[in-house]
Amino acid sequence: MPPFPKRCLRCLAWLLGFLAILLALTFLVGGRHEELLSRLLPLLLWVCGVGEPHTANSHPLLPTTAFFLLSPPACDLPATTPGLLVLVASAPGHAAQRVAVRQSWGMVQEAGGLAVRTIFVLGLPGEVALQAALEHEATKHGDLLQGHFADTYANLTLKTLTLLGWAATHCPATRFLLKADDDVFLNLPALASHLRTLEGPDAAYLGHVHWLAVAIRDPHSRHYVPASLYPSPIFPPYCSGPAYVLSGSAATAVLAAARHLPLLPVEDAFVGLCARHAGIAPRHLAHMARSTRYPPDACCYREVLFSIHGVAPVQMLAMWAEPERPCSTWQRLLGLARCKVLTWLTASEEQ
Repeated sequence: MPPFPKRCLRCLAWLLGFLAILLALTFLVGGRHEELLSRLLPLLLWVCGVGEPHTANSHPLLPTTAFFLLSPPACDLPATTPGLLVLVASAPGHAAQRVAVRQSWGMVQEAGGLAVRTIFVLGLPGEVALQAALEHEATKHGDLLQGHFADTYANLTLKTLTLLGWAATHCPATRFLLKADDDVFLNLPALASHLRTLEGPDAAYLGHVHWLAVAIRDPHSRHYVPASLYPSPIFPPYCSGPAYVLSGSAATAVLAAARHLPLLPVEDAFVGLCARHAGIAPRHLAHMARSTRYPPDACCYREVLFSIHGVAPVQMLAMWAEPERPCSTWQRLLGLARCKVLTWLTASEEQ
């Protein structure tokens, strides 16, 4: 058999090298390295002795019925208990955002084999007239949950504790809770299908994970956390606030941990701190966006990504009107990597 020509060997080496680089880029851009790191977090937390397991003796921080000024109907029967309860953090003046959600992904009542229910959570407005409008909206739609606290950015942590407390007392059998902001577009079928693949009844905390996030000490920042409240310069890993998922047992564990921790004004970091206290490590979902603003692309919004942040009401309705499976074969093959490249290109054009 004649020897293989050296020129062909060089070509083969170049081809294998190119394929290796392409595979590495796909792994990095697609977020697979982040998901791998997330899988290792429980082991790292255990080795470092971080976190305290949630025990049955830890009573959750449950609000009384009187705490809710407006409250939607409870999940009294198994037939009315959703598998996925979506709790949307809104503001009294965000009527347009709530309308857009109700007329788009918020109308979904079943996704990926899970029954879905969507509720909006808010605090007290500064104007009496606006409160009257909220009461009318609650009567019309039956989907407003209002707590007795001023609706300010500094009170976002209270808002999250309100929605978790309501879910624990009024829908205790819900399998998954999804907290989202009212400017987030959710791809509920894709997300719910992923959630159904999770094994076992273990506590789950999922989203776009921040690692080694630094506590901001600038008093002029709205993310300011004084050292007297939280001495450590680094937060434990936590899921980005625009959208994250807690299983029912994880939500109860977070509420139980909240009784023993300082009430940090950075809502998503506080939830991560509670999760660490309960011995729950966050799992990274690369398909859930953090503060990244993706350009309006039907393939990214309706099929690839689980959540997109910073979506205006008009854009939300426009994306909902697009076909349900809008990706071509090659777009589906590139998946998340293509959506991230589109974002980088759009950001470059705007600069």
